[in-house]
Amino acid sequence: MSATPRRTLGLIFLTVFMDIVGFSVIIPLFPHLLDHYVRAEGTSGTLVGWLCSAAEAMGGDTVFKKTVLFGGMLSALYSLLQFVFSPVWGSLSDRVGRRRVLTFTLGGAALAYVLWIFAAQFWVVVLTRVICGLLAGNIAVASAAAADVTEEKDRTRGMAVVGVAIGLGFVLGPVIGAVGSDVRLAHGPADGPFGLNPFSVPAMISAGLATLNFLLALFLLPETLPPGRRSGEGRPSVLDLVRVRSAPVRRASWANLVYQVAFTGMENTIVFLTFALFAYSPRDNAGLFLFNGAAMIIAQGLARRLVAKLGHRRVLMGAMTLSAAAFALVSFIPHDKAGPGDGSVALFYAGLGLISFATGLVLPSISALVSLYSDPTEQGRNLGILRSAGALARVVGPVVAALAYFHFGTHIWVYLGGALLMIPAALIVRSLPDPQPRG
Repeated sequence: MSATPRRTLGLIFLTVFMDIVGFSVIIPLFPHLLDHYVRAEGTSGTLVGWLCSAAEAMGGDTVFKKTVLFGGMLSALYSLLQFVFSPVWGSLSDRVGRRRVLTFTLGGAALAYVLWIFAAQFWVVVLTRVICGLLAGNIAVASAAAADVTEEKDRTRGMAVVGVAIGLGFVLGPVIGAVGSDVRLAHGPADGPFGLNPFSVPAMISAGLATLNFLLALFLLPETLPPGRRSGEGRPSVLDLVRVRSAPVRRASWANLVYQVAFTGMENTIVFLTFALFAYSPRDNAGLFLFNGAAMIIAQGLARRLVAKLGHRRVLMGAMTLSAAAFALVSFIPHDKAGPGDGSVALFYAGLGLISFATGLVLPSISALVSLYSDPTEQGRNLGILRSAGALARVVGPVVAALAYFHFGTHIWVYLGGALLMIPAALIVRSLPDPQPRG
C-alpha cells in the first residue's frame, strides 16, 4: 500500500475514532440523566416523565430496571435513526463524494453537542440524540472511503481500520464520560430550556472532539471517490435491506443483522449479569469492557491474515461457530451468586473474551465481503445498508435481551438464545458466493 492510501486510512481512523468517542461519552451518564431531570422537571406532563412511564410499562418495576430500560430507549432511538439514514448518507456519498458528506455530518454533530452543553431541560437532550442519530450514517461513508483507497486484496485491512477505531472509541468514550461527569460547572435552576447542567463538562468534551473532527475532515481528509466513479442513480430507502439489487449484499446484511442481535443483546445484559453473579462495581465493569475491547481489537488485527489464508466465508463461519460455543459457555454459569473460588469468574471472562474475539473477526470480514460484492459506484449505498442492518440489531437486540433477562430472572436463556442465533447466521454466510475479482 502506498503512502497516500496509508495516510488516508490513518485520517479515516481518527475521524471514526473521535466520532465514536464523542457519541459514547453519554453512555455511563444515563442513570444520572434520569435522576437529574426527574428531580428538575418532575414526572407529570414532561417528556422525561413519559419515558419513565414507558419504562414501567415495559417491566421496569424497580428503580434499577427502570433506569436500564430508560437508557435502552434512548439508545434505541439513536439506533433507529441510524438504521433509516445509513443508506441515505452512503448513497449520497456515492453521488457527491465522501468528503463532502463526512464534513457535513461531522459539523452537524459538533453543533448538536454544543446544544447538549446548554440542555437545561430533558427535551433538549433528546433533540441532540435525534440530531446525532440522523447523522450517524457517516460510519458507512467512512467505510466506503476506506474501500475506495484499498485494493481488493487489502479490503479486509481497510475495514479493520474502521472496526478498530469503533472498538477503541466505545472503550474510551464511556471512560472519558465517567471521569468528565465528576467535574461540575456552577448552575442553578433553569428558567427555560437552555442553561448549564450537571453534564455540561462531558458535553463540552464531545463538542470539542466533534469540532476537531470537523476541522480534520474539512482541511486534511482528501476526497477518495473521483467524479468519474460516482453514481447519479438510486434513491435510498428504509426498505433497501430487503430490496437491494445485489442478492449477496442482501444476504450478508441479514447475516450481520442476526449476528449483531445476539451480540448487542449480550452487551446490554452484561452489567446485570456481573452485578448478579459477582457484585461488580462500575470500576470492575470498566476493567471488563477494556478486556473485551482488547480481545476485539486483537482479532481485527488478525482478520486480514486469516482471510488471506482461509477466505472471507470460512473466517466468518469459524468466528460464528466460536461465538456460539462462547455464548453457550457463559450460559452454563449458575445464575445464583458465584463464589470467589469456584471458577465462575474465569469461565465468564473466557466466554466474553471469545465472543468479543469472534466479533472482531466478523465485523471487518463481513464489511469487506459487502464491499467486494459492490460496484465502485455503489460502495457507499451497500455499506450503508450493512450498517443499517447493524443499527436495526441495536434496536432489537438490547430490548429483547433485557426483557428476556427480566422475565426469566436469569442470563441463561439470553445466552442460549445468542448461541442458537449463530446457526441461521452461519447458514446464511455458507450460502454466500466467493467474491469475484474485478477487471
